[in-house]
Amino acid sequence: MNRLEEALENFDSAIQKKNPEDSRYYFNKATALLQMNRLEDALENFDSAIQKKNPEDSGYYFNKAATLLQMNRLEEALENYDLAIQTNPEVSKYYFSKALTLDQMNKLEEALYNYDSAIQKNPENSRYYHNKAVILGKMNRLIEALENYDLAILKNPQEFRHYNNKAIILDKMSRLDEALQIYNYAIKKNPQDWMHYHNKAITLTKLNRLVEALENFDLATQLNLSNSSYSNGKADILYKMNQLEKALEQYDSEILKNPENALYFNGKATILIQMNRLEEALENFDLAIQKNPEDQRYYHNKAGALLKMNRLEEALVNYDSAIQKNPEGSIHYSNKAYTLLMMNRLEEALNNFDLAIQKNPEDSINYFNKAFTLLKMNRLEEALENYDLAIQKNPEFAEYYNGKANSLQNLNRLEEALEYYDSAIQKNPEDYRYYHNKAFNLEKMNRVEEALENYDLAIFKNPQHSESYNCKGKINIQEFQANILQTMNRLEDAIQNYDFAIQNSPEESKHYYNKAMTLDKMNKFEEALQYYNTAIQKDPANSEYYNGKANTLTNMKNFEESLKNFDIAIQNNPEDSKVFFNKAFALHKIKRFEEALLNYDTAIYKNSENSEYFYGKAIALAEMNKLEEAFAYIDQAIQKNPEISHYYDAKTQILLQMNRIQEVFETQRIDFLRFL
Repeated sequence: MNRLEEALENFDSAIQKKNPEDSRYYFNKATALLQMNRLEDALENFDSAIQKKNPEDSGYYFNKAATLLQMNRLEEALENYDLAIQTNPEVSKYYFSKALTLDQMNKLEEALYNYDSAIQKNPENSRYYHNKAVILGKMNRLIEALENYDLAILKNPQEFRHYNNKAIILDKMSRLDEALQIYNYAIKKNPQDWMHYHNKAITLTKLNRLVEALENFDLATQLNLSNSSYSNGKADILYKMNQLEKALEQYDSEILKNPENALYFNGKATILIQMNRLEEALENFDLAIQKNPEDQRYYHNKAGALLKMNRLEEALVNYDSAIQKNPEGSIHYSNKAYTLLMMNRLEEALNNFDLAIQKNPEDSINYFNKAFTLLKMNRLEEALENYDLAIQKNPEFAEYYNGKANSLQNLNRLEEALEYYDSAIQKNPEDYRYYHNKAFNLEKMNRVEEALENYDLAIFKNPQHSESYNCKGKINIQEFQANILQTMNRLEDAIQNYDFAIQNSPEESKHYYNKAMTLDKMNKFEEALQYYNTAIQKDPANSEYYNGKANTLTNMKNFEESLKNFDIAIQNNPEDSKVFFNKAFALHKIKRFEEALLNYDTAIYKNSENSEYFYGKAIALAEMNKLEEAFAYIDQAIQKNPEISHYYDAKTQILLQMNRIQEVFETQRIDFLRFL
């Protein structure tokens, strides 16, 4: 510093005594002041040099720009880099330095353009390719980033940073084995740089080679004892090894040593989430934000904790804060969209998935989540298009095929759905859900035996999955309906499967409901009532359960209780046509015909395509001796479904009561011809 002070005195003497118009004295004095970090004084002297030079020297603008850059006056720095380029457009470092400034301003496209200009002026400088690759990495243009790191290595194969940063991109592309190989090259070039071991450890962690990862973190910390990210990495490995208490201790130890490091609070909060200590996690995320309010990750992670706590509005606020800090982060939009999806704000969710895709069009998960949202909105063709895009981006992920299969199933394209369920199983044969969904699809195709086989496979893969037992039980009932000769064996099988379902998921009300329906079919009405009551206790708002209970009470001829339960079912869901029909049937049985007719009419109003409703009303009218009206309704029942033989039997009886004998023969002939 003393030599610099002496130099300043000499420059001042030269300006005063020799030639106050010589720009070089001001320029050299400015350079000395810059080295002394006296930036305002340096700037003043660069301005004097430019003024004396009658501004012709591009180097003066360049050095002034560098000073402004150090002062974080970025717009002014850009102006002076432009003046330097304008004065001498052949100097590559002017474009390079301008690009660095633009990078700091997050103007990535412009930075890229200036790196290209620097390369054009000097294609032999490896730093230009290296820094261009860094920008491409930030823009998620990973293939191009790799190409430029390779060019940097070609120009200067001894520079270890080229290898380290290339490995980071390979890691980001999930090409983990290649990343490890390149980290080893970086270590060979410079075995004293802790960052190589640190980054290598992160990749080893992703490969689940945890012992090796710990070894590399230890090497990193030996080379740099102050490295905070080492502790994060070690704690992360302990977390992956499910040693959560030890991971927590690691963070607490580091917080004691460095209580101002926000990373430690963030890491500790993440561990607390896994331990389901959510309130404590929130406190630590708040401390991380307090220590570093500019880091987007802390808001994002806090939002995740709030999401887990079902505090959805607060989660949205924090995702918005993360977006405000980094509007280019696609994951913020993606997780905000997921939160909106949970709130059933589907249009907003869709908009945010689109923003996530716009920010990162290579991330397959965003197309998948968008497809799922479209599926919920019943926009099935658009959902299929997005599942296809997800599969195109990542053809190895089984869940994408499962999602597409679900959409195809909703479109009733069952053969195609089956192909995609098979693809999902091929990609991941251990996921029970794919067998379960395939079984359901086969059930819809009436391929019952294959469906049962796949439900059994789902149960084998996950014996705790109650829904597979539940569905297997339903198939056994359907087989009973199709083939009475197998009735008791199949219904007993169904009961056994519902018992498994109840054992594995005792809080799931529908298992009790399905068992109750099966017991009703077996004429075990008292037991059926017990299970309906349990289902109602688990979910008292479900109208189906009251309807089922009421039907059983009707079968027991306990009509007053039956009608009470129908009324509760209607109160819970006044749009369900079948409850009105079943209530009408009960009223019909106790000869309260006028009330029965009103309920038949309501059922028909709610669903005018169900032929049984017209049939029921026709029979009631016939018993009331309103034969013309009965005849009109039985005709409508036949028109709705001409394949049901007992409609023709009923029509015959009505015609006989009306003494229309010739039409009786015609009705019987039509019924006979249906079976030829």
